[in-house]
Amino acid sequence: MSHVNVKANRHRLAAIVGIGVIAATLALSGCGTPTAGAAAVVGDERISEDTLNSEVQAVLSLQGLPATDSSNELITSTLDQMITTILVNELANREKIEVTQGEIDDLRLQYIAQAGGAEAFEAQASQQGIAIADVDSIIRVNIQVSKLGDVLSPNTEPDAKSGAVFLAISELSTEIGTEVSPRFGTWDPESLTVGPSSNSLSEPQSVDLGSE
Repeated sequence: MSHVNVKANRHRLAAIVGIGVIAATLALSGCGTPTAGAAAVVGDERISEDTLNSEVQAVLSLQGLPATDSSNELITSTLDQMITTILVNELANREKIEVTQGEIDDLRLQYIAQAGGAEAFEAQASQQGIAIADVDSIIRVNIQVSKLGDVLSPNTEPDAKSGAVFLAISELSTEIGTEVSPRFGTWDPESLTVGPSSNSLSEPQSVDLGSE
């Protein structure tokens, strides 16, 4: 199965999720006002700071790092991934795109073969902070992105498919409203990524990774 090539500009998608050759998806943009305690709000869906904390802690644990080793880059990329999944799922639902468990299983087997076996695949995933339990959801997003490219820009080269999906996600994020809490940064609508806070006096803050 071919996949959409993704890069951070208006013509390609920004890759934020992956295991080796798993090229997942996008980052986002939008407008709105996060509710109290929310790391981000995407349409009617809210990503709480507690949920973000848990995801960051899980990544650090998989990488064998202490909870206190979180960085702004890790926090931002984790939040990107969470928001991206919401947007891709919404767009796939609108386009009536379905992904079967059989498709996920087949692609997982391809990735395992490319990695050199199940143990190597699991090790590769852990190094990138991806729990094996989360692999299927990542593969689902990859398949959704690939299918979206085929629907939105059929019979075209991968770059054209990437551009079509990028534009559709950008328009969707604006339509439903997507916002990240100012403590984590601001949305850049041109690149569809989380950028630094517009307040130059404010430094990005790490989330509290203490015990839940």
